[in-house]
Amino acid sequence: MSASEFELPAEEFERLAALAAESITEHWRTHVAGRAFAKVGPDGARFEEPLPEEGEPLESILAFVRERVLPHPYGNSHPRFFAFINPTADPVGVIGDFLASALNPNCWGGDHAATHVEERVLRWLADIVGYPPSSEGLLVSGGSMANFTALAAARRALAPGDVRETGLAGLERAMVVYASDQTHVCVDKAVDLLGLGLRHLRKIPSDERFRLRMDLLAEAVERDRRAGLAPAIVVGNAGSVNTGSIDPLGAIADFCAREGLWFHADGAYGAMAAVSPRLREALAGLERADSIAADPHKWLYVPYEAGAVLVRERGRLAAAFRKVPEYLPAAAPSPFEGPAWFNERGIELSRGFKALKVWMGLKHHGRRGYAAAVERDVALARFLADELDRRPAFERLSEPVLSIVNFRYRGARPADEAALERVNRAISDRLLGEGTFFLVPTVLKGRTALRVCIVNFRTREEDLVALLDAVEAAGGELSG
Repeated sequence: MSASEFELPAEEFERLAALAAESITEHWRTHVAGRAFAKVGPDGARFEEPLPEEGEPLESILAFVRERVLPHPYGNSHPRFFAFINPTADPVGVIGDFLASALNPNCWGGDHAATHVEERVLRWLADIVGYPPSSEGLLVSGGSMANFTALAAARRALAPGDVRETGLAGLERAMVVYASDQTHVCVDKAVDLLGLGLRHLRKIPSDERFRLRMDLLAEAVERDRRAGLAPAIVVGNAGSVNTGSIDPLGAIADFCAREGLWFHADGAYGAMAAVSPRLREALAGLERADSIAADPHKWLYVPYEAGAVLVRERGRLAAAFRKVPEYLPAAAPSPFEGPAWFNERGIELSRGFKALKVWMGLKHHGRRGYAAAVERDVALARFLADELDRRPAFERLSEPVLSIVNFRYRGARPADEAALERVNRAISDRLLGEGTFFLVPTVLKGRTALRVCIVNFRTREEDLVALLDAVEAAGGELSG
């Protein structure tokens, strides 16, 4: 096959793109009005085929996607998707993704438009969280990579000597990381993969509001110093995934400054709430962190993937990651030199144009548009909490801080913890199996809870009322 056969005439591309756009529009219309979750099940056999030897017309491929792929989505475009912090995609971002993939740049650096767009997006995100103009950052796949990248920068900054050359085996004292028991498991993964060792990750018990206890943190640091270890990094939650709890960020910043520790804030979920002046106060101290993980693909409703790592002091990322192959121009006087070399700020050299969809959303909605949307999600969580308190069949297990609510069905008769766990997990399975709501359980300090995450501009109060009606009805049947 010659290379020219991959070309599509402009008119043919426009026709096929229009067909794809029609399919997407129809999917949004039918999915929002239909099931929150539609399991593929036996239809999965339709995907089981050998690699085609000969190609087939794009019309038939688009038809297959329309009939077999689009009707079985993950579900997060639906207003009754409550299981995870996975927002519905802003249509502006969908268009941005389409345009970015057509341009198809490798965003490792250089003086082309994508580099300038990403650098501006990072400046805007830094402004949202309160970072100074001297900060820097990188767009990554999501919170896991953002936390990993930030902790790698912290390890390089705090390890004596050159840990990149000598490795951790060259350290006289093991470095220790501290986080609350509500911290996301991706921090555990980062500590593992960075060679720090999980035995040097201290999970500090949280208080009754699921926040890091500063007294226990101080005791743990002092204990480790007496044991000959090297306390190094404290991770604070700027919106935990289980409850939306926010650790005392200002107090952590004070403690880290006093003790000479790196303060990293995991704000993959909550950091972008700082776009709202009304919510920024709850995140006070975030701007003092040495590094922050923040996901535009959460509370900026950007299509996957679009995570971000932000570092207060410029140069920290390059100190951890800079390694330039011989064939890449990396400095003046090359005419390719642009405003940033993103390959020096993380582990990836090949990088897609994630920034365009974020840039378009921020340009279109502005700070005020996003602030109103985030505040609305938080108000819906408050509405749900109040509705739960009015219904005797339910027990609320946490106070909503952002847009996550935890509760469980108790029914009219007392039940032990084992029975409550069984019935609430059964409720979740029933609703998910029916496809009416996407709801999954979690565990809060040993108690099974039903967790509702609201990061969806399509969700309404009536969806939340319908959820509680359905949970109560299912709970009554399953308890009986």
